[in-house]
Amino acid sequence: MPQNPQDMPPEAQQMIGELQQQQQQLQQMEQQKAEMKAQKSQIDQAVKALKEASDDDEVFKVAGPAVIKTDKEDFLEELEEKQESIEVKIESLEKKEEDIEKEAQEKQKELRGLMSGGNSGEAG
Repeated sequence: MPQNPQDMPPEAQQMIGELQQQQQQLQQMEQQKAEMKAQKSQIDQAVKALKEASDDDEVFKVAGPAVIKTDKEDFLEELEEKQESIEVKIESLEKKEEDIEKEAQEKQKELRGLMSGGNSGEAG
């Protein structure tokens, strides 16, 4: 089995590059997912606080650099829509992650075949 990347077949070098790109994509997706989960957690806390607030309580929200008075029910609805939107985005990222991981596993299998001198990369 070749030790230097220069000694590898061009197809193997290309697959290694593709696998590295996929690894970077997965890392970026994981970071995005973590950020979205943090946002969702904050929204969850706000929804909980709004639901616990009495109907007499004044409710304010941050809008850019300003804080404005808002209707509790409208704000609650807005936050619940944001929750739903973030959940959909997280699910979408998880699906993309699964697809990339599956593709990477197939590439790794094909790469092992190439590196062991087999022609498993030719079938398909």
